[in-house]
Amino acid sequence: MKALSILTTAALFRAVVWLGAAVVRLENYHYANFVGLCTQFNIKHPLERIEREACLTRTETRTNWAWHLIYGLKIL
Repeated sequence: MKALSILTTAALFRAVVWLGAAVVRLENYHYANFVGLCTQFNIKHPLERIEREACLTRTETRTNWAWHLIYGLKIL
């Protein structure tokens, strides 16, 4: 029974970390788009839109991942 609770706790912890990483990634993308980064691309042209999406994904908008998590979870 103890092994089952440890396994369940580990699985839940892993899920929380995975979801936290997703929140950080999405908040980084959201904030980069909100601030207006990567605006040099024409979004009406499909290839440039793909490049813009890649640019927004690569852009780091805040100094630490924790800020993305805090803003993504609407703590601040």
